[in-house]
Amino acid sequence: MCSTGLRMFFNPSSIAIVGVSDNPKKVGNLVAKNLIAQGYESPIYFINPKYKTLFEKRVFAKLSDVGQSIDLVVLAVPVDIALGYLDEIKAVGTKNIVIFAAGFKETSTEGEKKEKLLKEKAGAYGFNILGPNCIGFINTDKKINTTFLRDICPAGNIGFVSQSGALGSLMVDSLVNHKNLGFSYFVSLGNKTIVDETDVLEFLADDPKTKVIAMYLEDVKDGDRFKQILKKTTQKKPVVVLKSGVTAEGSQAAISHTGSMMGNDQIYQAVFDQCGAIRAESFSEFMTLLKLFSFDRIPFSKNTLILSNAGGVGVLLTDELVKQKLSLITITEEVKQNIIQSMGGDKISLHNPIDLLGDARAFDYEQAIKSTIKEKEIGSVVILLTPQANTEIPETASVIARAQAGFDRPIYPIFMGEKSVGNPHLFFEEKNIASFSTYDFLPKALAKIIAYKKYLGLPEQVFPTDNQGDSGEIGRTILSGRGKSFLNLVDSMEVIERSGIPVENLYMAANMSDLASKVKNINYPVVLKIASEKITHKTEVQGVIADIRDDEGLKTAYDHLCQISQGKEVLLQKMVKGHELIVGAKRDSVFGIMVMVGLGGIYTEVIKEAVSFNYPFSNDYFCQIIEKTKLLPFIKGFRGSYPLDTDKLYRIMFRIGQLLYKHPQIKEVDINPLMLVEGNLVAVDGRIVLL
Repeated sequence: MCSTGLRMFFNPSSIAIVGVSDNPKKVGNLVAKNLIAQGYESPIYFINPKYKTLFEKRVFAKLSDVGQSIDLVVLAVPVDIALGYLDEIKAVGTKNIVIFAAGFKETSTEGEKKEKLLKEKAGAYGFNILGPNCIGFINTDKKINTTFLRDICPAGNIGFVSQSGALGSLMVDSLVNHKNLGFSYFVSLGNKTIVDETDVLEFLADDPKTKVIAMYLEDVKDGDRFKQILKKTTQKKPVVVLKSGVTAEGSQAAISHTGSMMGNDQIYQAVFDQCGAIRAESFSEFMTLLKLFSFDRIPFSKNTLILSNAGGVGVLLTDELVKQKLSLITITEEVKQNIIQSMGGDKISLHNPIDLLGDARAFDYEQAIKSTIKEKEIGSVVILLTPQANTEIPETASVIARAQAGFDRPIYPIFMGEKSVGNPHLFFEEKNIASFSTYDFLPKALAKIIAYKKYLGLPEQVFPTDNQGDSGEIGRTILSGRGKSFLNLVDSMEVIERSGIPVENLYMAANMSDLASKVKNINYPVVLKIASEKITHKTEVQGVIADIRDDEGLKTAYDHLCQISQGKEVLLQKMVKGHELIVGAKRDSVFGIMVMVGLGGIYTEVIKEAVSFNYPFSNDYFCQIIEKTKLLPFIKGFRGSYPLDTDKLYRIMFRIGQLLYKHPQIKEVDINPLMLVEGNLVAVDGRIVLL
C-alpha cells in the first residue's frame, strides 16, 4: 500500500463508528467518547439500529442512511458482524476501515478462514484495512482518536507503530503525564491483514510532524520491502525498534553450524543494523532513546564530561560509559585553573568525573558548569545529583536549564532518588531537556546514537561485480545431490572452490594402500576425515584425526575411522595450522540470504561469537561492523601472527552469498574452519545443505 493512500486513511474528513453503544464497557462507547474528547471537529456518524441518539448526536440504523460521504469506517462490533458489514461499506463507497474484533487467524483454524475471507474481500473491493485485532490509530494534529484507550494521547513528534495493542496502551500511559513528549501518530497494527508495519513506516518517513519513528515488532510481513523502506527512512530520521522474540528454540536442531548460530533474532539484528535502525534492548532503553531524539539532545561525539555530587555514583556511571566504548574527556590545565579560581582546587576533584562533593549547592554546580563547558572536545555533559543535606534541587535544575540554553551540546541531568528529589523532570521537559532518574540506560542509548551517526556517514553502498565461479559445474554438482539433505564433503568443497574461494585440497582414499600412496604426494603432517555421508558433524563422533605425523599414526587413524563408518573409504588432507574462523550463509524465509562470520573450529557453537550480514552488503559497512567484534585481534594480528586481510574475508563472504543467490537449490553453506594462515584464508572443511 502506498503512503499516499495512508495519508487519506489517517486524515479522514468524516468518520463513521459502527457499533456505538451507551454501555460504558463496550468498545463502541469508548471509541465514541475518545473521538469527541480528543476534539475531532469534522463530521462523526454513529451507526447502530438499536438507538436513535447517543452523546447528543443522531444514530443511524445503516451506513447508507447517512447520505454523506464517509472517509473512514470504524467497526466496533464482533468478528462475524464486522465481516457482514463489508458489502455495505463497499456500497457507500468507503475504502478505509478499522477493525477491532479478535477471533481471526490469531485464535483458530476457523478464525484463519475468516481472515482469508476478509483479505479476499479487501482485495476485491480495494479496501485499506487496519487490523483486525487492533486498537485503532491516533492522529494528534487532526485530533483523531479511533482507539478505546483510557487516556487522551499526548501530542508530540514521536510516530509510533505497534503490533501489540497492550504495549501501545503502555506507551500512552507512560507519556500522558510528561511535558512536550508525545505522539504525532499512534498506530496499532493488529493482524496486518492489509496495512502492515512497512506501510506505516513509509508514511511516517515523509510526515513532517514526525521527528522520530518508534516501532514495536514481533515479526515482519514482507522482508524485502521492509528493508528497502527502512534503509530509505533512516537516512531521513531515526527509527527506534523494540523487537520481541529474542530466544530461538529451533536452532538446536539445525543441520549446519550456520543454522544454529544465525537464529531468528540474530537475523533481525543484522537487518536492523544494516538498514540503520536503532534497536532497544528493553522498554526503558526504548523510552530513553525516544526522549533523546524527541528533544533533539543528540551527543556530538563519544567524549563525555561528568559532574557529580556523589563520587561513587560518578564512578559507577564511568564504568557503564567505558563498557559502551564511550570516552571521558581529559580536563585541560586551563580548565583546571578555571575550577580552582572559581571553586577552590582543594575542595573538588580535578579529574573527570568531577566530584563536587556531597555539600555541593546550586552555586557550586553553576561554577563547575561554567568552568568546564569551555572544553572544545566535549560531546555531551552528564550532571549527576543525589539528595544530600545541602542539595538544592529546584535551584540546581534552574542552573542546568540556563546552562543548556547557552550551550550547543546536550546536557543530561540525572537526578537520582525519590522522596527528597520529587519530580524535576517536568521542569526539564518544559525546557526540552532530556533528564533521567537513573543512569542505567543512558550510556547504551548514547553509544547507539553515536553508532547511528557513524552509519549515516558511510558512503553509499557499492557491491563488487564479482563473476568468480563456474556456475555450470556448480549446478551439475548440486544436481548430483538431488534427493539428499546435504552434499557430501567432497562435493561441498568442490562447489566452494568453484565459487572462487581458496580451499585445501581433499583426496579420497579407497583403502589403506591407496591412502599410503596418496600421503607420499603431500607428506606429513596430514588429517584424516570420515567419508560417511550419514554423519553431519564429524568431530562429534571423533571423525576427524588431525596432525598425523607418521605411518604408524596413519594406520591407527585409518582403522579408527573405518570402525566408525563401517566402510573403507576415508578423506585425506594436508594438515593446515592457523587461526580458525567460520563463515557461512543461509536462506531466511523473511529477509533472504544471510551471511555470517565468527570464531571457528570445534568451539564454534560453544563461544558463538559471530556477526551476520544481509546479502548484498558493502565492504565499507562490513569493515565497520567487523571491527566491533571479538574478531578484532585477528584483524590486528596478535602474538606475532599475521593480521587478517578484511578485503579477502569480505570477498569470501560476498562469494558465499552470491553462491546462494545464483543457486536457489542451496539452503545453507558452512565453511568451518576457514583457516587464517600467514595472512591468507583457506577453506579446510565445508558443508552445503540443500532445500
